[in-house]
Order: sequence, then structure tokens, then C-alpha cells
Amino acid sequence: MDVTCKNCKLKLTIPDHKISKDKDSKFKCPKCKEQIKIPVVKPVKQNFNFPLDKELNTLALVCVSSGDLQKKIYSVVSSIGFDAKGVTTTKEALKELEYHIYPLVIIDEAFDQNRGVEGIIAKLNTIDMSLRRKICLVLISKKFNSNDHMSALHTSVNSIVGINDIEHLTNFLSNIFTEHKNFYTIYNASLKLSERT
Repeated sequence: MDVTCKNCKLKLTIPDHKISKDKDSKFKCPKCKEQIKIPVVKPVKQNFNFPLDKELNTLALVCVSSGDLQKKIYSVVSSIGFDAKGVTTTKEALKELEYHIYPLVIIDEAFDQNRGVEGIIAKLNTIDMSLRRKICLVLISKKFNSNDHMSALHTSVNSIVGINDIEHLTNFLSNIFTEHKNFYTIYNASLKLSERT
């Protein structure tokens, strides 16, 4: 997990196995010796009420090449009520996006090195905006940290989950999807209001 010391702003990467799963963890900053507290991440119940729009299906497109990462994502996606559809090439992903609306699309940065992430994002950037708003696009990244909103904006994705935070993917997806839904609920309400005036 990536953390930042509140006192000296030093950025640290704490291995997941050193973070307690049942109580808050405490570490000393190696630079300023200030105590860094990492609160315990409470597990999400399996009967999770995921905030899906009632008119949308529950399909999730998973564009991940690594077998272990793919299994982990499938498990999380299934536990929160989505039917995961995996693809192994950009060509397959583009075909799926041509014929289906996926409320959730998860792409690993390392997916299909030929066109991979760029090809899928380019496709999503060309579809009608009323459809694009219904798709929550999540990038799994080694380069960027989780919730790096500026990098998400620059890469044209809704959100980023850092590879080091993959153990907490359920919580991240819950927050990402809730924020996505809330943002477009407000956006759509303001569009309707402006149409009336």
C-alpha cells in the first residue's frame, strides 16, 4: 500500500503482508520518525448492494492478460454481482464493445501490448456520450497510484487502481462506482433542468 507521511510528506510503499487485516497498523516514518497510522480496511459483505442503474445489465468486461490478476478480478467482480466476460486481445475487446454495453470495464495496463489500453480507450472515446457515461472504465496500473484523478483524466479513464492495492479491489470498485453514479445522476439532472428552461 502506498502511504504519505503527514509530517514530512515522504511517500512510502508498505508491503501488504506488513499491514494487519484486523487492527490499525502503525509505522514510524524513516525520515522524520513521525508515527504513520494505517486504519484497518473493513471487509465488504458478499451480499453487497452494488449501486447499479436499474436499466443497465450487470456485465463487466475484463481486459487482463495475467492469470493470477485475472482470477482475482473475476472473483471480486462476481462477488459484487457482475457477470465477468474476459477477453485476451484488443480485437476481442473491441468486438464486445461494438455489440454490448458494459457498465464496468477493467483494463490492465499490460493488456495486449499491440494496441491494448490505447485501442480500447480510443474506441470508448468515439462512442456516443450518452452511452459512454454509462460505462465506468477502471485502469489497473503499475505506473499510477490508486485514485490518481489527474492521471485518470489524462488517460481518459474514470478511475485508476494501483497494482499494490489490488487486495482492496472490492472497496475501490465500490467507491469508484458510487462516485461515477453520483456524478452522472447530478449531471443528468442538471441537463434535464437546462432543457426545461
